[in-house]
Amino acid sequence: MTDIDRRRRRRRLLLVLALLATVSGLVVLTALDQLGNDRASVIAAFLSVAAAAAAWEATGRASDTAEETRRTAEIVARIERDRWLAELTPQFEFTLTKEGDRAAKLLVHLAGPDALGHLDSVAVRIGDDDYHHTPTQQRLGYTNPNGPTPEQIAAHVWGPFRLRPRIDDADEHGREVTFTDLRVGRGRPLVLDRTMPGVWMEGRTYDSWQREYEGHPLRLLFTCRRGEETWQIARTVDNPDWRPADPSVN
Repeated sequence: MTDIDRRRRRRRLLLVLALLATVSGLVVLTALDQLGNDRASVIAAFLSVAAAAAAWEATGRASDTAEETRRTAEIVARIERDRWLAELTPQFEFTLTKEGDRAAKLLVHLAGPDALGHLDSVAVRIGDDDYHHTPTQQRLGYTNPNGPTPEQIAAHVWGPFRLRPRIDDADEHGREVTFTDLRVGRGRPLVLDRTMPGVWMEGRTYDSWQREYEGHPLRLLFTCRRGEETWQIARTVDNPDWRPADPSVN
């Protein structure tokens, strides 16, 4: 039940009580023959109370109707805005080209929609896999001096690729890059490197690490802005084979 419905029920209850009180008062006074020569004025006083209660209820109804109209208009406007934003959701296309066995180039192309025109900024973030990488000891509150710190775990890219750190404004961990003024029909190339195991991962090699992510896609999260509008879009790109074309090549 909404606030408006509750207010309506309270007003109707009070109106009924006012009418019952008026009728009961008139009946009692008549039965006791207490009206006398002022019968008309007393009846008028009781009726004025009932009329005031009815007017109060009518005013409340009008106020509720106005509020309902306002809320309906807000809901319709929000639905239209959401529909408009959905229609303008940026559409990306990707081309990933291997460059040797440990690097690649990713072309991020803004394919549409045409009505979007351009984006003021695009932040591209490399996403992690879905696993929990904090060691069990740390989750239980124990500190392992030989284990990774929470900062190392957060900074490490848990996937097949990362951005090349500090190239084309990428951050130092190869996690995220932001570029500006991307227009529909245009693209932006990003330099990628194959990820390596963390420095704390004793016994892990590049090959064993990449083997773990064989077949796992590159995950991308886009935060796109145009004026005051923002879109967040998650996409994946197929991960090409990491091994050399010629197995004899080191």
